[in-house]
Amino acid sequence: MMLVLSKILITFASVCLLASVAERLGPRYAGLLAGFPLGTAIVLYFFALQQGDEFAGSSAVFTLAGLSGALAFAWGYWQVTRRRPQLSFLPVAAFVALLCFVGAIWLLQHLPANRIASLAVTLIAILVFHRLQRGIEPCHKIDPAAQPKHGHSFLSRSFLNPVVLNHPIASLVFRAALATLSVVLITAMGNWLAPSQAGLLAAFPVSFFPLMLLLHIRYGAQVLAASIRHYPTGMGALLSYCLTVSYSYPYLGRDIGTLVALVMACIYLLLNHYFSQAQSRR
Repeated sequence: MMLVLSKILITFASVCLLASVAERLGPRYAGLLAGFPLGTAIVLYFFALQQGDEFAGSSAVFTLAGLSGALAFAWGYWQVTRRRPQLSFLPVAAFVALLCFVGAIWLLQHLPANRIASLAVTLIAILVFHRLQRGIEPCHKIDPAAQPKHGHSFLSRSFLNPVVLNHPIASLVFRAALATLSVVLITAMGNWLAPSQAGLLAAFPVSFFPLMLLLHIRYGAQVLAASIRHYPTGMGALLSYCLTVSYSYPYLGRDIGTLVALVMACIYLLLNHYFSQAQSRR
């Protein structure tokens, strides 16, 4: 019971801490920060707590490959919204996104437990999805006044009620609650799965999925698409994290190993920001 409670409290607090940053900085940073190893880090940490550091380290190798499934998830959602941006198609977009993720990890489970193979798959996926999504029109700022019209009865009657989610506290609670539910389910399933299957599930976009829903509901498909456009670039932080965990957990343990991996992810984001700023000045 205490383990479940700690999962809930840690995930909820972590998501709330970073929840408003993306919306304040704009869609570009929403996509980049979606790659910050928030949900995945928590899942892998609790894998180590429940199953041992070796199990979590082995799982991280497959999480490394499974990140391409997260990219497929965002791409699938965008494929629906680019054709049907209306909020009435939100359940369809979410369903297609989940199908893309499940299909990707089903294929990836046949990969050998090899860091080089997993790294190569995800690097190729980042390049491919970056190219596929580069045609998305950029959006540098989120305009709160430019919100889509909400007239669909499904949204009005469900927990995705736009009127409720427009409230800052409600939107924070929604994101944190959905991320927490994902973490609890994935870590619980880890008790019955092999490291390969558990690692692939750990790649599910725990923090980006609720953000996608909120951006779609509150600001429309165009702002959401602008965030998805930068998601492959932000994925480098998760790539750095998972690769580091696969080495650090077996040798340094989950606590120091997590700290080292988070430092590596932050270094990637800082370098990305530096080179982006340098490119903009040129």
